[in-house]
Amino acid sequence: MNIATIIGIFFGIAILMVATYTSTDSVDVFINLPGIAIVGGGTIASTFICYPLREVMRVLKVFMMAMGADELPLENYINVIVGLSKQVAAKGEEHLEGNLKKIENEFLREGLQMLVDGYSKEEIKEILDNRIQQYHEQEYSAAGIYRTMSTLSPAFGIIGTLIGLIAMMQGMGADIAAIGPAMATALTTTLYGALFSNMLFMPIAIKVEKRIDEITLLMQVIRDGILFIKDKTPSAIVMDKLKGYLPPRKWATVKAKK
Repeated sequence: MNIATIIGIFFGIAILMVATYTSTDSVDVFINLPGIAIVGGGTIASTFICYPLREVMRVLKVFMMAMGADELPLENYINVIVGLSKQVAAKGEEHLEGNLKKIENEFLREGLQMLVDGYSKEEIKEILDNRIQQYHEQEYSAAGIYRTMSTLSPAFGIIGTLIGLIAMMQGMGADIAAIGPAMATALTTTLYGALFSNMLFMPIAIKVEKRIDEITLLMQVIRDGILFIKDKTPSAIVMDKLKGYLPPRKWATVKAKK
């Protein structure tokens, strides 16, 4: 679970609740169910218009990606790859076949299967590069849904406010005293649009894009490691080359498994 995301959500909600409670004598004025329906429903409807159904249905999956762990254990994968390079150097590529089922990462497992099956270095590189590129492009497209929703929600907030103002103007001749409360209710819809955009949709989009970049980097490490194993590069050199993907503070964590 991503602790930073959880902290951000609860801290943001707490700040809004305190600000709302201290800024008015009537908290009820901030509750506008039709406004929420206009912003939420309008944003969702426009998103369905913008994207195919299969992509919109991935929104929940993308959200769960944002809620994942803060960082991928890149150094752990480097340790595993260095250990595998030692095994191949000692026992040959055929020795990998018995260990494939124990490897959870699908990208690493399939790359090693290519080694066992005797693919050439050029074939392995071409296949893995293509998979990395396709993953990055497709997942970024999914994250773009949240950026689109972030753009749309303030617009529907304004639409809701305009609807409220029109209704308010229509009733002005009947009761002048009702203008103030009606104006406050109309403006809450703009507030909802801004909140949905800047506290929900845009943060999720940024978080997901960062996670996609991390996974893409991991896939690049795995690709390079497999190619090093194919070239029978000494494990010490494999370790030093793959450590370049890590920040210096984590270099000491890279130790090959025996």
